[in-house]
Amino acid sequence: MSKISRKAVITGSSKGIGKAIAERFAQENIDIYLLASNEKNLQKTTSELKSKFKVNIYYHSSDLKTKSGCESAIKAIENEFTDFDTLIFSAGATKSGDFLEQPIEDFEDGFALKFYSAVRLSKAFWPTLSKNKGWIVSINGAMSHSPDPFFMVGGAVNAAFLNFSKALSKKGLSDGVNVNSINPGMTSTDRLITIIQSNANREGISFAEAEKKALNNIGLDRFGTPKEVAELTYFLCDPKIRHLTGTEINLDGGKKTTI
Repeated sequence: MSKISRKAVITGSSKGIGKAIAERFAQENIDIYLLASNEKNLQKTTSELKSKFKVNIYYHSSDLKTKSGCESAIKAIENEFTDFDTLIFSAGATKSGDFLEQPIEDFEDGFALKFYSAVRLSKAFWPTLSKNKGWIVSINGAMSHSPDPFFMVGGAVNAAFLNFSKALSKKGLSDGVNVNSINPGMTSTDRLITIIQSNANREGISFAEAEKKALNNIGLDRFGTPKEVAELTYFLCDPKIRHLTGTEINLDGGKKTTI
């Protein structure tokens, strides 16, 4: 029997964790469709992947915060990348800050990209994923369990996204789609640098001091890496372990704090 060709759609895949996931899947000869808002970064990532792997790489630039941006991405994928079996949600950069000083728009922005884009794409692509007995993995975040007065946007969005993914996994039991979630802790990305710099500015300390303080607070000697998240994501989409679904894995060095 010939091996079935696999295809994966990955949001937020022009850099950071999403890019690492795309590279990990490409290593397994899986065709990739990259989604992100920055076309220049998408072009760069596409070029890098094509230089390393002999797989088909497609990309589409659109703002997944908006209904029209999601519709544009859905249409592009339906035209260029039919019959895929894997959907990875890695888009979402929520803003930190003091709750009383943050504008309500920060909350709306956070839910628009990370939560509502996943809802829209899941609804649109569920029939395809069901037909192909596919996979969805939500790259969420440890803040879904760790309330923080300076990261209330991320905590609220992550908690809602976790609940949605768990409910979707129950629908997947009857429709043949495996749905799992990963909650990375503090992971070495551009996003983490932004958060640490924000903390440094708020506390009037240097970046190095804020970085050391962040590590001390979680009791670890290093941050996680995008490659670790990518490796776990691929594992959750391995056809050899179809019995693994509805799972939430905290990839945080063992420092999860529950509500």
